[in-house]
Amino acid sequence: MRRRVLVAVIASVATIALVAPQYANSAPSQDPRAEREQVRAERAKVATQIDTSKASLSEIDDALQVLQENLNTQEAALARTEAEVAQADKDIADSTHAISVLTAELAALRTEMRRRAVHAYVSPPADDILTVLETNDFTTASSRKFYIELRAQDDADIADRLDGATSDLAFQKHKAEAARKRAEAKRAEQARRTEAVRGAKADQQTVANKIQATMDSQIARSVELAKTDRALAAKIAEQQAALAARLAAAQASAQAAAAAASRPQNVSSGSSSGGQSNQAPSGAENTPLPPVSSGGGGGSGTGGVKLCNAGGITVNCAIVGNLTSLLNAARSSGLALSGGGYRDPSSQIALRRAHCGSSYYAIYEMPASSCHPPTARPGQSQHELGLAVDFNACQSRSSACYQWLSAHASSFGFYNLPSEPWHWSSTGR
Repeated sequence: MRRRVLVAVIASVATIALVAPQYANSAPSQDPRAEREQVRAERAKVATQIDTSKASLSEIDDALQVLQENLNTQEAALARTEAEVAQADKDIADSTHAISVLTAELAALRTEMRRRAVHAYVSPPADDILTVLETNDFTTASSRKFYIELRAQDDADIADRLDGATSDLAFQKHKAEAARKRAEAKRAEQARRTEAVRGAKADQQTVANKIQATMDSQIARSVELAKTDRALAAKIAEQQAALAARLAAAQASAQAAAAAASRPQNVSSGSSSGGQSNQAPSGAENTPLPPVSSGGGGGSGTGGVKLCNAGGITVNCAIVGNLTSLLNAARSSGLALSGGGYRDPSSQIALRRAHCGSSYYAIYEMPASSCHPPTARPGQSQHELGLAVDFNACQSRSSACYQWLSAHASSFGFYNLPSEPWHWSSTGR
């Protein structure tokens, strides 16, 4: 029997020995929030290694999302630390004010104590307890005793107040010192957090630069291929338009929440193209877009598109030479052409969010006809790449503008979209 008990005890000890390390190892090594921040930062570093020239759109979407999540996390951590620094500074200010008040109170109490001590020494009370007891006038004795006790109690109250103020002063000094140390630590953390936010933004910019380089290369390839294979050129251009839309979405997500919330109203009210009224269910424009200026020399679109100006028309720099030659040739024929080219893809994303919903599916995949009002998907228009131009004077196929372009535009690498006589692009899309 004893042997059985001994074996059972040994088995129990062995089991505890095996289980205990598992519980010890399962304990979190650090604060869960800090661990989450670290994991997201590490994932963001991995995302920056993406090869945008070979990655699919979904892979690019994933990388951009990881980068944005990391930035959001780092900015939230910085905001918390800044609030903690502000609270520590407030605690220091409150304690400093309390110390000032208590110091003044102590000085006043000590002055009063000294005054009373001097007065008691110079003018000691003539009546003590024995004198009071010796009097035969009980009314007088009672009155004298009351005033003696009252003065003694008053002295005791001042002494108590002095002791209390001294203790309070020591506490406030301790509190101020603790707040100073906390503020110092939090400011050091704030510096680290600020650097982490800079790093998160730099990671985003690294991937944005890669996307930009891929787009520049592929757009140039599309323009060149259009001379021999317009179908392939159009496919490449469509892929780059979708990529530009992704990049524009990432840039929009990085903005402040207030700016992002106001973007749909800004797009609708600020766009001279009419917003809803110019959007056909097919995704085409009902009328030509107005001219868009890039400031004269050039610039960069929201989706990372490099923009140049040709005769007041903002287009992708890859076709600015072709468009300039076309405009000069038309002018030599007595025809002055004007129109609108580039359209910011972030405007299309904002419209999709307002008309279709905020989910990824609603913005990028939902059919245009399912939105209210119908709104084309981001990346479906060559305007978003700056590869299309809407000519103002080409409202119909009988116009002099359309007739001239039909005869000469292909020589300069521009082809018409049959459903829109004013719409000419490097791919005919």
